[in-house]
Amino acid sequence: MVTQKHIDLNAPLDVNVPSTLKKSPLTPELAKAAITLHGDRYKQSQANLTRYVIWHPYSIALYSLIFPSILVYSLWDYFEISDNLVEFYTIASRNKRDFAFHVISVAPLIASVFGIFGFFSFILGDEVGTITDRYVAQKYCDFTFGFDIKEFAQDPKTPLLKEGKNSELVIYRDQPIAIATIKPDWEQSTPENFIVQITGLHVRKVFNKIDFDQMLIEWAVLRSRELYQTYLTSKNSKVKNGTILIVTDAYSFDKKFEKTLFSSGFRIFNSSYELNPFSPTLKGYQEVLHKLLGLKRDTFGILLTTEKDDVDLLKESDLLEKDQVRKRRH
Repeated sequence: MVTQKHIDLNAPLDVNVPSTLKKSPLTPELAKAAITLHGDRYKQSQANLTRYVIWHPYSIALYSLIFPSILVYSLWDYFEISDNLVEFYTIASRNKRDFAFHVISVAPLIASVFGIFGFFSFILGDEVGTITDRYVAQKYCDFTFGFDIKEFAQDPKTPLLKEGKNSELVIYRDQPIAIATIKPDWEQSTPENFIVQITGLHVRKVFNKIDFDQMLIEWAVLRSRELYQTYLTSKNSKVKNGTILIVTDAYSFDKKFEKTLFSSGFRIFNSSYELNPFSPTLKGYQEVLHKLLGLKRDTFGILLTTEKDDVDLLKESDLLEKDQVRKRRH
């Protein structure tokens, strides 16, 4: 196997390495880093799902009902002997220690309620999080890249090198921090209608506030155009006004990514309550919960034409110029 570029998502970048930002297609030495980044997408999605469930309007409504009920039950003696809130406040003020004891005594119960919600959220989130653990073992990664990534990593001159151009990595301080991968649908594509899927797009969490996802979507569009032209040449086709359909999946609880897709011109074509795109495991009760909480995997798509105005749409994106390297000072 080719010596792999080491990547540790739990460690900060080395500040002693020059702050150079560059892009690179997938190469054999970047195979492990690419798998790690794509797998981390689902680990981050698990965190997003857990947070989404904990702060879901239904959850907040239950908090608003349960917590006051617990306090009222604990302080019922005070409510029973008080005719109004003013009298309640007066009695509580005169018995501060006893009042505080009653309030504090329900803290473990309130904490346990939070714990139950947290555990419930974790169980739901685990449906997505387990994809990371199975990403290599179940060959989910091969589906993402469209070829055997282990074989790709074995030989620096592998014939699959050309397939590596369908992935784009952003590298900062000599560490891969973001990736996008596309896969043409050769079976369903025709010279008039070319279909491409963005099978993976992920930005390392610490760089989420930078618009690398937007840049990678733009790259995916331009690369799809290149593949379409290659496809037409291979078919010896002279189609002038064909279409390119680019599709990708996004989770309903990943608001940032869905917002980026909308702003890039993508629209929702379809939705599924099955959160695992590789190995469907949705059970009846899970589907009910997903519908109740709005947990979906939305399929976004954008339909492009080969007309001149459409082709020129992204040419002003300087981040996509060939061999572009930027240096940033901190």
